[in-house]
Amino acid sequence: MSVLDDLKTRRATVAAELAAMSKLSMGGKPNAMTADGGTSVDHVGFRRSLLEELRMLDEAILREAEVQSAIDDEDGSWEIESQVYT
Repeated sequence: MSVLDDLKTRRATVAAELAAMSKLSMGGKPNAMTADGGTSVDHVGFRRSLLEELRMLDEAILREAEVQSAIDDEDGSWEIESQVYT
């Protein structure tokens, strides 16, 4: 399995988890405190983290596909260009 395949597999897993969310599942509910009042459950944060991971995976898949395309060039030469986002 290649890096690109691994990224696509993880993306499918995260997307499926987001699609399966309902009002009764983790991430589909509003934030809540447990009955003892001491522990909070951050459902909104969990959903946001999955959405952020999905965005990052999409970007990584595009970058990896570009690298693979460059490697597969006919003459065998390739160039990697990196960017830093802040």
